[in-house]
Amino acid sequence: MTGLLSWAAGRVAGAAGWMLALALAGASLWQTARIEGLPLIGGGLKAEIAALREEAATQTLAMAKAEAAALRAREALRVQGQAEARAQLASAAATRNQIRTLIEKVPVYVSAKNDAACVVPVGAVRLLDAAASGISLDAARAAIAPGQPDDAASDVALSEIARLLAADLGIARENADQLSHLQKAVAGN
Repeated sequence: MTGLLSWAAGRVAGAAGWMLALALAGASLWQTARIEGLPLIGGGLKAEIAALREEAATQTLAMAKAEAAALRAREALRVQGQAEARAQLASAAATRNQIRTLIEKVPVYVSAKNDAACVVPVGAVRLLDAAASGISLDAARAAIAPGQPDDAASDVALSEIARLLAADLGIARENADQLSHLQKAVAGN
């Protein structure tokens, strides 16, 4: 700083030179204090920039940690969903196996004598078909034995109805089990 004062004094003669030199020195000190901060007090543009960089780094780290936590949570849900899918497939296979076994046992529990003794009316066949397919009773009446009254004997045996009903109930159990497993997978349990 002394060198600056001497240089300025040498360039401009007299008191005006010293005043100019002091003004330049004051401006230099002010600019340095503004950029670097004041000694023992701190502050300044460099300190503000450093604080902003530190805040940005902290926010970036927090966002990265949050993203990592979200990824871990998604992975846990994916693993849970796969476990539920495997459990559902095993359960469905067990249900199908049980229903297949039950259908094979129909002749034991519904004999040919039972088939001969039980007349299944056309109206019951139409009703069951409408329930299974979702069509209206009028559409079932037009499709199944058209022109026949509802109380006429159908060509459907009781054993066939037992087999169809066992298969349909097995499908319903499978659907309910699948829904239960899907709910567990979505809930993350």
